[in-house]
Amino acid sequence: MKHIGVVAIIAGLLLVSSAQAFDGDRKGFVLGGGLGFSPVAHWDADVEVFGLSGSVEEDEVGVALQFVIGGAFNEHAMLVYEGNVTGFTSPLFGDQNVAQGFNGASFYYYFGPKGQTFYLGVGLGVYYFKVEDYDQTDPGGAFLISGGYEFSPHWQVGATLTVGSTSESDAGAEAEFNHSNLSIMVSGIAF
Repeated sequence: MKHIGVVAIIAGLLLVSSAQAFDGDRKGFVLGGGLGFSPVAHWDADVEVFGLSGSVEEDEVGVALQFVIGGAFNEHAMLVYEGNVTGFTSPLFGDQNVAQGFNGASFYYYFGPKGQTFYLGVGLGVYYFKVEDYDQTDPGGAFLISGGYEFSPHWQVGATLTVGSTSESDAGAEAEFNHSNLSIMVSGIAF
């Protein structure tokens, strides 16, 4: 969660220093974020501890957050860094807070002019998994697929599916995690 705070501070400084970059055309610098919920935040793990193996899984409902920064080539194509994270409370970890999600490059395509158009997005990156009182797992590969509708300039509603993996290896224990989130968010994007 410290990373999200640092990103928010940097984004705020960029907003103050580059207000002239936002001219209302979806070409050039873009910056945005979203808030919503995840009706499905899933993870499962194959665990081996001192030669004994088993599996565990969890499905929860959570809060969804999105951050994007990058550029648009024209009114239709946008390439951004995206952080797309879900947070929830895990009974399996003693009601501790869990954050999992996607960090990477995403490409968005808007099918019409700004203001009332459908869009699709795809992304490749790494997956992040952190339980409140435990060390973060090692990140693994991830992908993102998104679709929705821009209902007015700068505002859109959409659904995003992220899928990825992480791993953990400690003395005598190994775990391979698979993750997926379905998030529904309202996002604002300044351009």
